[in-house]
Amino acid sequence: MTRAYGVMAAAIAALALAQSARAQSLGERIGAVRNGTVEFHFAARPGVCGDGSEHISIGRSMQLGRYDGDGSSSVCDTGPARVRLRVEDGTVRDIRTAVGSVRSRSGESPVTDLGAVPAGAAAAYFLGLARTANGEVSNRAITPAILADSVYPWRELLAVARDSATRSRGTRSSAELWLSRFAGAKLSGRENDLTAPDDDSVSDESEARTSAVFALSQLRNHEGIPPLLEVARTNRDPRVRRQALFWLGQSGDPRGLQLFEEILRG
Repeated sequence: MTRAYGVMAAAIAALALAQSARAQSLGERIGAVRNGTVEFHFAARPGVCGDGSEHISIGRSMQLGRYDGDGSSSVCDTGPARVRLRVEDGTVRDIRTAVGSVRSRSGESPVTDLGAVPAGAAAAYFLGLARTANGEVSNRAITPAILADSVYPWRELLAVARDSATRSRGTRSSAELWLSRFAGAKLSGRENDLTAPDDDSVSDESEARTSAVFALSQLRNHEGIPPLLEVARTNRDPRVRRQALFWLGQSGDPRGLQLFEEILRG
């Protein structure tokens, strides 16, 4: 009887701890570490894969981090997204994001592993860092927010991209890049799908038009912005329109952000 009671008490205690952990926000769990390294993982959006270290692929059309010269990696495992944070005095000082199987990390300092967290909670946490953290942490927080499954954070990214008062140019540029991708997907009828590649076969005419779009993007004093806006709004070639959106996202011009918002709200 005593033994059975002890087993039951242990089970109840374990359940209480689990419920307490769930009740805490992700930010509170990370901040509770105070000093050290924190790791957790969450479901990545479809089409995302990586080598567990420095290479992440989003479909065939976008590569992040270090990868082979031909744009491929010898290993590309699908999910989950894994994030490692360096925390000092309860504040996140660095973020490292990977996708795929865990790589061996022998010799590294101990890690507090929070295990699996809901993708939505992870995205909300990182979008919060993108809006409020200092320096490179704000910039690095955008990638894991984008990778999280079943999130469509264009509104939050738009707010970051427009915050010239507190956000660095690097952070705003990262937000603008992803806004251009979301807008391009929406125009192609693939809302919230960042994985679809450009057509494998490209006509000479389409290639010439995309070259012309690039030339417009290189004009000084933002003289190319009005024609780029026109191309993005009216060109009949989806690939050319996506290219125009991409360069508008690189321009830092507020007219590009206005177009992204029009497309994404439409």
